[in-house]
Amino acid sequence: MFKKLSLSRKPNRIISFTIYTMACLLLLSSCENEQQGDTTSIVLTGKIINPRTDYVILRNYSGIQDTLKLNAKGVFSKKYENITPGLFTFVHTNEYQSFYLGYGDTLRWRLNTKAFDESLAFTGAAAKENNYLIDLFLEIEKNNRSLLSEYQREPSNFKKMIDGLTEARIKKLKQAARKNNFQDPFVENTIKIIKFNGWSRLERYAYTHYGKNEILKSDVLPSNFYSYRHHLEICDRELLNNYAYRPYVISLVSNIALYNCARKHGSGKAVDRMGYDYRKEKLHVIDSLFTDQELKGLFAGIETRNFIRSRKNAAEISDLVSEFLEMSQDKVLNDNITKMAATYMNLDPGNKLPNFELYQYNNNKITNLSSQVKGIGVLFYWSNENESYALRIHKKVNELREKYPEINFIGINLDNPTSNVWHEASEKFGFNESSEFQLVDNQSISKQLALRNDNRSMVVGGPELTILDPNINLFHYQIETTLLGHLSR
Repeated sequence: MFKKLSLSRKPNRIISFTIYTMACLLLLSSCENEQQGDTTSIVLTGKIINPRTDYVILRNYSGIQDTLKLNAKGVFSKKYENITPGLFTFVHTNEYQSFYLGYGDTLRWRLNTKAFDESLAFTGAAAKENNYLIDLFLEIEKNNRSLLSEYQREPSNFKKMIDGLTEARIKKLKQAARKNNFQDPFVENTIKIIKFNGWSRLERYAYTHYGKNEILKSDVLPSNFYSYRHHLEICDRELLNNYAYRPYVISLVSNIALYNCARKHGSGKAVDRMGYDYRKEKLHVIDSLFTDQELKGLFAGIETRNFIRSRKNAAEISDLVSEFLEMSQDKVLNDNITKMAATYMNLDPGNKLPNFELYQYNNNKITNLSSQVKGIGVLFYWSNENESYALRIHKKVNELREKYPEINFIGINLDNPTSNVWHEASEKFGFNESSEFQLVDNQSISKQLALRNDNRSMVVGGPELTILDPNINLFHYQIETTLLGHLSR
């Protein structure tokens, strides 16, 4: 049933993926999330400058999920009793970050959404730990970008470099811990962050170094290249608060699935990384790595959703959803995935787009979207919650408008129609009022169109609003060729 995976990638040491999985799972830590150790009471307060919504979310993926309201000044505050020290996750709109709740009285923080990670600062209990954590995050981000040029190193040299970097970071952490009296749970969790990040670099090496077509050349990697896989501890929900954990799991699954598919086809050339077979293999790998149903569903759900969003083939979407439903036991998640798939399948090319109501800039309603589309129309959606994207997409659309005046580029805002955010943003950035509209019913229409705030553009043909392309990337380097293709039909 499973494709073969070689831990050493030596031609004469190939072992079956099933055997590897059993060995790996035997060595995984227990998936039971029993909280141990002392607890503490703490007051958590914070101030959000330029908030995008009136609330923040706090969770630890192990029993705590709390929505904290912001007051008129962007301040939130809440006292928690019997908190077990550890990493937590803080979410505000589409931004999130790990932070540490430890022993003490009050943890205060402050951030500006204009520079979310860079502006995040802490005072009070465990402030030294949290400021260290955010500095480590920024250092890792910067270093990971600079490592892109290092993937051409030979395998043993690359592994030595990554191992050395990991050891140096752990040594630096322990020195800081002694100097600043960091709390022990914080040090333990931060070491995991450092290790997961290093392992992610190793998992990405084969694809980056050899390329997809030659991925089977990774058979010659040193026998100890993936040795850490033998003592993985990934079956713990609280690891979801570790900002290096998800990237690692995604890298691990992608690496194994690509190698397995390449072996199946005899070469990486035949593997479509956006295709059904590859995504199906990723689900099989996830199914074999996780015994915890919540973690299994989470990662399988990510892969399934991404496939649904990227594909335009209803039959393949249906087949992958069937694969997902066979391995997921979460009824709520299964229902959400099924409904999402149905929505996207309804948006297949050739179907009709819902003829929804829009506000004009003067607040008059347009009850017929088709009246705005003459010939070919490109609908692009945006929200002021992601200001940088709003600016980028409008700049790109203005460039395309000049080259293709026969195409109707229509901007549709997704912000709350009862607020003045849309008008303020349009005036501030000088958007073209005559081609900008706002959804009247942004909740139900967003569901019908499978919109996720700011990442969807589509091509339609008027006046019937026939869907020509339900999901087009206006930033793609071949976008002009694609648009010309639609014009020539």
